This record gives sequence, C-alpha cells and structure tokens, in this order.
Amino acid sequence: MLLERGQRRNSANTIDPDTKAQSVMEEIDILFARLDQDQNIDQIRLDIADLIWKCLINKRDTFGYWEKVHLANAIGLLARNVLFLRQSSTFLLRLSLINVKMALVPPEQRSEGLAGRDDKLDSLTFDQLVDDVRKLGSSR
Repeated sequence: MLLERGQRRNSANTIDPDTKAQSVMEEIDILFARLDQDQNIDQIRLDIADLIWKCLINKRDTFGYWEKVHLANAIGLLARNVLFLRQSSTFLLRLSLINVKMALVPPEQRSEGLAGRDDKLDSLTFDQLVDDVRKLGSSR
C-alpha cells in the first residue's frame, strides 16, 4: 500500500497533496500517484522542484557524476514541461521523477560504465544545478 500511517486520503479517495512522506522514495511515489489522479499540475511542478532541491542538498557530500547526470536531467525535463506552454501532459514530469529516482540508486546497483562521460555535463557544478532548480520554483 502506498500510504502509511500519518498519510491521508481526502473524501474522493485521492492522495492529499499535504501528505508528508517518510522518505524521498515515498515522496516520489506520492507524486506519481498525484499525477495519476490529475491533481493540481502546477502544484505538482513546484513539489517536484522542491524534491529535486532536497535531493541535491542530501547528495551534496556524495555528489558524483551519476547524481549530476540524473538530477540535471530531472531539472531539464521539469523545465521543458514548465516552459513549453505549461503542458498539461504529465509525460515529462514522470520522466523527471524517474531521473530523481535514478539519482538515488546506491553505487553498488549502478551501471555507470555503460555510457561515456560528457565534458559539458561534467563541467556543471552543484551550485549551478541548485540555482537552476530554484529558478523553476523550488521554495527552498
């Protein structure tokens, strides 16, 4: 079951947007469920921006190429959804959440050697990514 104790559903049997997750992975699952239920997309966009910010801050001390690739992709996908006529489609938002989830994969479960490194992506800094996610509406 997606919801644990302390989480609420409203009368329409949907997830309450004020539900607090116990972990980042639960927060991702809750956001996917809210997308499935066509809840307020504008608020979900802001919540995804906050989630990306939280992941960046949590990964600050272990911020490697893997995290950079996936969190940069998550930011880019969110930006595309926001900037292209504020699409009502949730496809790019879902891809953004998948990339956040991928950034959290433990090192022993990664397949980092499958793709080469990109110099332009490699040159991105932690602070640049934090600034970009703030521009997208993170309240942090």
